[in-house]
Amino acid sequence: MAESWSVDEVQTFLSLVGEERIQRELDGATRNEKVFQEVAQLLAAHDYHRTYKQCRDKLKKLKSDYRTIKDHNDRSGANRRTWKWFDQMDAIYGSRPASNGTEGALDSATSLLDNTIEDDALSTIDSLALSPCSDASTVIAASPPARPSTPATSSRTPERLVPGKRKRSMHHQEHLAVLREMQVADIQQQELNRAQRELHLQMAIDEARQAREQEAALRTEENAQTAAFNQAFLNVMGMLVQAMSGRQEQNSLPD
Repeated sequence: MAESWSVDEVQTFLSLVGEERIQRELDGATRNEKVFQEVAQLLAAHDYHRTYKQCRDKLKKLKSDYRTIKDHNDRSGANRRTWKWFDQMDAIYGSRPASNGTEGALDSATSLLDNTIEDDALSTIDSLALSPCSDASTVIAASPPARPSTPATSSRTPERLVPGKRKRSMHHQEHLAVLREMQVADIQQQELNRAQRELHLQMAIDEARQAREQEAALRTEENAQTAAFNQAFLNVMGMLVQAMSGRQEQNSLPD
């Protein structure tokens, strides 16, 4: 069983995690194992020895407790809760957005995917509502009431009733055709909506990839600038050493 964290250890841990550089790396990393390994090394420099998994689990637990208390205090007026790490956690995450950078783009992509699944379920229910059985009941309910039959006469033959039945049958078929056309149009609209959601999802993924590439390019540029500065510094130091050596040789010459 892992040893419990002391108060001083947690305070030191939060001071390390709260650094802006660490927070930027946590925001921009999809796999934060390396970040927490660095935090564990920094913690070891203060004589607190934890694995990166322990550091990651501890921060996850602290963030969960912080959000629970913050949500409660935001909803409650007088019945507010206190917590010894609340002020320090609020200083780190109180004004920080819930997600940004790569993590925000990935969350956006996940949200679009969830909406797609939910809309597909609703579309299935709508398709069942427009099934042939439902069409028949709708047509029957929408059909006008039959006219009262007139007394039969000797001059009226049964063959004269056939055109009326044929007319009602054609009317019924027209209603079915209209409903089928509406169903086809609805399916086409659903496919169009699905294509648009997939496009938005792909755009979100592309934005996340571009954000990672831009961050990598910035780091490469910073490393190049640092290397150039170091080289220039070394050149200047070499020139100073040569100048001082030449002056010492001149001073050592006999008059």
